[in-house]
Amino acid sequence: MMLQLSWLCILASLLSVSLSASIKGKLDLSPHFNITGGTIPRTIFKLYQIGNYSQSHAYSDQVQLKDLDGNFEFEGVPLNPGLNATTHYVLYSSSLDYNLKPNRILIEFKNSDNDGTNYEIKAFRNVFGKEFFPSADIAYPEQLESLQTDPQITITLVNLAPLRAYYQQRRKGFFQTGPLARLLDSRWKQAAAITGIAVILFPILLEKMDPDTAKAIKEEQQRKQREKYAVKQD
Repeated sequence: MMLQLSWLCILASLLSVSLSASIKGKLDLSPHFNITGGTIPRTIFKLYQIGNYSQSHAYSDQVQLKDLDGNFEFEGVPLNPGLNATTHYVLYSSSLDYNLKPNRILIEFKNSDNDGTNYEIKAFRNVFGKEFFPSADIAYPEQLESLQTDPQITITLVNLAPLRAYYQQRRKGFFQTGPLARLLDSRWKQAAAITGIAVILFPILLEKMDPDTAKAIKEEQQRKQREKYAVKQD
């Protein structure tokens, strides 16, 4: 009995190893750009399993470029068991430096035997807003554009991504925290503050720039104050 269980465990382990595949891809930025060492950590490829899957949960993984030639690969990608069984994945590509196409690719595996040793792989340009793959409930499903998979799936350049500035603000400004921030948190409060400052600074600036005019304005204000005081005395 123990011997039979051992053989079953070995068979199950061999089956799990054999029911897997690999997905090879290549990033091609030619003829305008070359892949550099800085491109590798700033470019990510993500793979998600969709539809039916034989495991307890859907498979997912992400990889980066393997070399400066633009090669990348997903290894040990699980396949559903059984003859003519299909397994579907969606491949996403993203870069901080470039806009890539296609940025979403549907990948379909179809087993040619029961143990998953031989399989057929197809890839399609997967457009946002459409089904991942034709549903059996749709009488006339839209046809997805087929992509080359041999020797690898090629991802190319759309254009250079806009410049992005990444920084961390270590310390907030004087007007962003504290009591002044609450006093200046709206436009009308800011306008009132600017008006008050202008009223205070205007006489000082006028006296510096045009002393005669400032003196005349000051004498006029004093005269009005004397007249007002004289009226009250009467």
